[in-house]
Amino acid sequence: MSSTDRIPALVLKMKALFSELNGSEQKVVSYIIEHPEEVIYLSVSDLAEKSGSSTATVVRACRSVGMKGYQDLKLNLTQNIVTPLQSISEKINENDSITVVLDKVFSSIIHTLNYTRDVVDIKAVEEAVLLILNAHRIVVFGMGNSHGIATDVQHKFIRLGLNVVAFSDSHLQSMVSAHLSERDVVVAISHSGSSKDIIEAVKLAKTSNAKIISICNLGNSPLSRISDVKLFTASNETKYRIVALASRHAQMALIDVIYTMIAMKKGPDDAAKIFNKVEEALEHLKF
Repeated sequence: MSSTDRIPALVLKMKALFSELNGSEQKVVSYIIEHPEEVIYLSVSDLAEKSGSSTATVVRACRSVGMKGYQDLKLNLTQNIVTPLQSISEKINENDSITVVLDKVFSSIIHTLNYTRDVVDIKAVEEAVLLILNAHRIVVFGMGNSHGIATDVQHKFIRLGLNVVAFSDSHLQSMVSAHLSERDVVVAISHSGSSKDIIEAVKLAKTSNAKIISICNLGNSPLSRISDVKLFTASNETKYRIVALASRHAQMALIDVIYTMIAMKKGPDDAAKIFNKVEEALEHLKF
């Protein structure tokens, strides 16, 4: 930070408490003090790597300075640093016209899609398609901003005749995870890859030998590390939005690729029968 920058209140608090922290916690807090705006953009594992510590140490350090955890710390830093307009989009100015806002939002989405296309692991997509196609049961986990994406996965896979259910309640996620088997597949969606509820449910599913497919933003996140198949989006998401926006389009694009590949593998005749059966089932609901 330059000397002209307004120092966030949380940073001042961390400086005051610094001497009371142990050595490993001081390494974490030192990095946060020196790079507060960067930290807003980092996952817990990213910060652990950059500060030369562990994720557990990062969480302990956050609690030692009065935060509930890492996400709470990032939220407090965000509120200290950014303007209300930046919390919507850091690239939009208060005097922008509707046309300019339209262009900036669409440009962000297009950039995210192109960026994700460049980093897609084709082998991982193929592995995900085969796992889903051969699964006895598919469960999809997504919470908060990822809930809508999880529901979209359920909707598309049902159209393909697959046995799939999406869950956004942490209790239900844990309950269903306890009953999975090696024949089942979990699709876990989390932009940060650090959602505690999702990770706990996935860990439980792994004890039953269920296969895990994760969809996260590019990086070494806690969720991606415990997944069998890792699908990454690559969104240059604003540093200041806790809720990822443009990345949702990249997630849905990956899902559409998987949907299309499964339909192709079923063969044109079988796929046509499935689609026609669905349309017939819905026909009485339309005018």
